[in-house]
Parts: sequence; C-alpha cells; structure tokens
Amino acid sequence: MRWVRCIAVMAVMAAGGFALSADERPASLVPWKVIEPGENVDAPLVLYWVPASPDAMRRSPLLTSDELTRYSSRCVAMRVVRLDDAERLQALRVEGELPLALLVDGTGRVIATVEGERGTLSVTEVEELVREELETRMASAEMLLDEARRRVRDRDVAAAEELYREVWDARCLCPRQGKVAQKALRRLAKK
Repeated sequence: MRWVRCIAVMAVMAAGGFALSADERPASLVPWKVIEPGENVDAPLVLYWVPASPDAMRRSPLLTSDELTRYSSRCVAMRVVRLDDAERLQALRVEGELPLALLVDGTGRVIATVEGERGTLSVTEVEELVREELETRMASAEMLLDEARRRVRDRDVAAAEELYREVWDARCLCPRQGKVAQKALRRLAKK
C-alpha cells in the first residue's frame, strides 16, 4: 500500500511538471498583508499600497512581482492600507487620486511615493523605489564598515565596535554588510 502512495505522489509531481510550458514558471505571490486600523508595523522599511478599490487590487501586477517578493525577505514589510483607515491615511498624508504606493522607514517617515496613472500603479516604478532605497542603505552600511576599519587601525576599538554593531543591526536590509560586521565583531572580541 505504501508503494502505491509513492507512485501516486510521483505521478502527480510529474503531471505538475508538464502543466507549465518551458517558458513559463510559477508566479510568486508578494506577501501583502491588509493592515487593520490602529495596527502597528514593526519593520525597518514598510511599503504601503493604497489601492483605488478592492477589485483593482485583485487585478494588480503588484501581487505577483518577483522583485517585491525578494525584497519582502529583506525585512521590507508589504502592507495594504484599507480605504476606511482614515487615521493611517491622514498620518501618511494620502490625498488625491488612488492608487498610491509609499515607502516608509521604521520611524514612520515617508521616504518616497509612487502615484498611479489612470487608476493603475506601475509595478516597475514601485520596484525601483524599493531597490533604490535598499541600495542607498547598503552604500551607507559600506561607509560605516570603512569607517569602522579606520577606527580599528587607529586603535579606537570601542568606536569601531559601535559602528560594526550599527551595521549588524541593519543586517536584514544589508545582509552582506551584516556578515562582514559580524565577522569583524568576532575578531575584535578575541583581541
């Protein structure tokens, strides 16, 4: 009986492999979460999406963006703001036509926005918005690493540790730089 189940599972898997053509690949779903009024978001970066309507949201390419899915794994929270959440819309200073996407830092400061045109948001512009902010953060982390190395050379270990810890704390947004900071902190701890 066990082998029958194994054969059935393998048959289903094989059939699934033929369901997509060679050029197709499964769509990735961006982990958007509809945020409730008054709910707090604890993340270093939050991408808020204010759709024009629930129906427009269901048809948006923002739901299946591979790039946004990757960014969500780097601590960029993806949140949909409900149209009846007047308090949050006011806090984000949402005015005018919808849809709208806003990138907000951990303190609630709006970094940048993408406005819709003729009722739709450009997924390319939204991806670019997040990409540019992540690149800016990585460049800042690199500068902190360079400064920390200079402090180590100048034998100011306490200041260097503080800079490395700052980069380490941002490791989710800047994973490569975070690993470098972690290794440097371990080396300094051995001295």
